[in-house]
Amino acid sequence: MSTQPKPITKDNNNSSILLANDNWKVDYSKAKKVVSPNYKTGRPVPIRGLVLHGTAGGGTIEWFLNPASKVSSHYVVEQDGKVTQMVSETDVAWHAGVVSPTSILADKGNPNSFCIGIEFSRNKTNDNIMPDAQILSGLDLVNDIRGRYPHIQIYFHDEISIGRICPGPNFPKTLFRT
Repeated sequence: MSTQPKPITKDNNNSSILLANDNWKVDYSKAKKVVSPNYKTGRPVPIRGLVLHGTAGGGTIEWFLNPASKVSSHYVVEQDGKVTQMVSETDVAWHAGVVSPTSILADKGNPNSFCIGIEFSRNKTNDNIMPDAQILSGLDLVNDIRGRYPHIQIYFHDEISIGRICPGPNFPKTLFRT
């Protein structure tokens, strides 16, 4: 969890909701801000990587809002092309998970510490053909991030956690890597 104090509020059902610190502005001007409570404030090292994921089903934003999930990503790109930013790029989102010993990032530290994470909304098996609106929006986001971090490396989650089907088949990896 974030080290920032989190106020408690009530939702429409009078249930308590833990709110994250939202004293930041979106880094990508086309993104809607929805703040996840699942992150660590600050970064121990500079940003040098970008990890692309597939969501393996819907409900990603709601899941990232749940403190019990203990997961988040900086961005979510929906199939209609809408982009939501959930964690400031200056903070560590919890998206990369365990690094496999044969990963290209093995022995390089926790990738969450130096990577920005982008989730692409996909079907449960992460194998749907992605709509053009989603691809174009995702490319715009990635290019915007590249403009701010010119030497950033692009990784796919299945290169970090070997055996995962993430971002999955039919993900246009070549388009995002070039």
